[in-house]
Amino acid sequence: MESITEKVFSRIYGHGRGWVFSQIDFFDLGSKDAIDKIVSRSAKKGTIRRLMQGLYDYPIYSKLLEEELPPKMDKVAEAVARKYTWNIIPEGSTALHLLGLDLQVPARYTFLSSGPSREYHIQEQKVTFLHRKMSHTMIKDHYTATLVQAIQAIGQGNITNKQIKQLSSLRTAKEYHKIVRETKSITVWIHDAIMHIANLTEHEENNSTQPIIA
Repeated sequence: MESITEKVFSRIYGHGRGWVFSQIDFFDLGSKDAIDKIVSRSAKKGTIRRLMQGLYDYPIYSKLLEEELPPKMDKVAEAVARKYTWNIIPEGSTALHLLGLDLQVPARYTFLSSGPSREYHIQEQKVTFLHRKMSHTMIKDHYTATLVQAIQAIGQGNITNKQIKQLSSLRTAKEYHKIVRETKSITVWIHDAIMHIANLTEHEENNSTQPIIA
């Protein structure tokens, strides 16, 4: 029979390196006191890394740089949201970066949140939560909500073919057509942009399956 420690690390290893978590992610495995002791002891040993009070990660190690890489701030935000049971979605500029539409690393990662406005500083990076009425949380899928925020940040009539091509590479045509159905009630021009992405994705998939004629 597995011990609580074994169960905790089975979950950590199962998520893989880069996972950010708090004690709440193990609430079903044992008492709060037992989990706290396991996590605290493991952080002191260096098996996991303490990012701030109550938040840890299983760090990614770079063999090239011979050091642990900074945590992924979207994973930090997701862990904080799970801890406090907030609904969050990336704000425009953060959404653009997470979808590969803006390669510049943002000075701060900003998320709209159903919780209170807060800011956290983690290893010279910032993650900010802004309390908002979550009009887009009616969209339950996290990717879809992120996509809507990114397109809204680009602005009506400003989305480029390069951006559409990048977005088409992130999901299948089947997935995008599902997103089209899920977003039918949102702003018309944003929905039209998503339809365009879905159609391009379908077109590219169909062309990639065409036989090559010698």
